[in-house]
Amino acid sequence: MQNKHLTVKIPEGLHFRALAKILMISKEQHCSVVFQKIDGEKANAHSFLEMLALCSTAGTTLKVTVNGHNENKTMTMIEEVFENGAGI
Repeated sequence: MQNKHLTVKIPEGLHFRALAKILMISKEQHCSVVFQKIDGEKANAHSFLEMLALCSTAGTTLKVTVNGHNENKTMTMIEEVFENGAGI
């Protein structure tokens, strides 16, 4: 299990396309990915609506927990989305 605090750097925040990319990453890598805000609100990356409900705008810091076979690769891919939307 890996935990890391990541800050959304995409100017538009975690928008539909970025969230879809995260959902795809978590399913393709067969990992459990959970996002948690400072106030304790959580979202499973396998649920698009839960992630959208976090309202993660630019500057929002989320605790990301990745658990599964490809933890390192999955965390790196998610970090890329937080940085620049993974090319989207």
